[in-house]
Amino acid sequence: MNSIRALCLATLLPCLLSPQEAAATFEAGTTQVQLDVLVSNGKGPVAGLTREDFVVSDEGQTVALVYAGAGDEPLNVLLLLDVSGSMKGYLEQIAKRARGILDLLRERDKVGVMVFSKDTDYYRPFTSDKDRAANAIDQALLPSQLPSGTAINAALIDAAEAFAEAKSLSGYRAVLILTDNKCLNYRVPDDLVLEKLYAQDVVLNSIVTKNAEPPKPAGANPDFSFADVFKLSAQTGGEVLRTDRADEAFAQLLKNMRQRYLLSYRAPSGEAKTFRRVKVELSKAAQKRLGKVSIRARAGYYTR
Repeated sequence: MNSIRALCLATLLPCLLSPQEAAATFEAGTTQVQLDVLVSNGKGPVAGLTREDFVVSDEGQTVALVYAGAGDEPLNVLLLLDVSGSMKGYLEQIAKRARGILDLLRERDKVGVMVFSKDTDYYRPFTSDKDRAANAIDQALLPSQLPSGTAINAALIDAAEAFAEAKSLSGYRAVLILTDNKCLNYRVPDDLVLEKLYAQDVVLNSIVTKNAEPPKPAGANPDFSFADVFKLSAQTGGEVLRTDRADEAFAQLLKNMRQRYLLSYRAPSGEAKTFRRVKVELSKAAQKRLGKVSIRARAGYYTR
């Protein structure tokens, strides 16, 4: 699997184009690496950064960015809702305010709704129709027809597949999962989940119950692993919000997604089917200007 997307470059170099023109080239052709990046400080997301403020390295080698934009691209968000019994109150919170929260989305943004317990069900494919998306969230409150249990990693792979099938999506691509992070995965390791999410340039953002914690180390059996959306979110560049108000966390994450930066660079040549580590930093001038910040970006990608 590969997390680099096929993109089409115009005859003029993207670095000479406006952000809108450069964004329009992200369709098919030359392979590029796309990074969805959040820069924040103690007050929240940091806005107003430019291409010159970022330094990106691929396997330790600095690469030249061909595009850097913020907030100009559409948001494509897949809500992945845990409908196991322990999550009913949180689902009700989101459902009551869903239509109002979805008004944070713009005309070109799209949202899909998927629910899971032991199995996964797709309630609403990606749509710009906020009413239909809100109705799909309401459906999550109905008595579940899914078998009891929780399979978080399997659901995340299904979510990645939903992005793979929606080939026309462009811009930011994110899964927003609501869960208590209580699950024992069987034969679906974290590495496989990350490979699938990286392949679709998907960031995982998580809303978890207030007492949720990263799991303790699993036993010696490699077939079993405890759910860890904390780790998966960090590795894809996403956020985790612990809360007892899922509706407020949902709104906050949507607002933060709008403040993220979309960066891209030409994929360096390298051996096929290997993992390449990526690091995003700020330039020395930006560091001096901004002081202490945190940067969330995915850890790397797999080559073809």
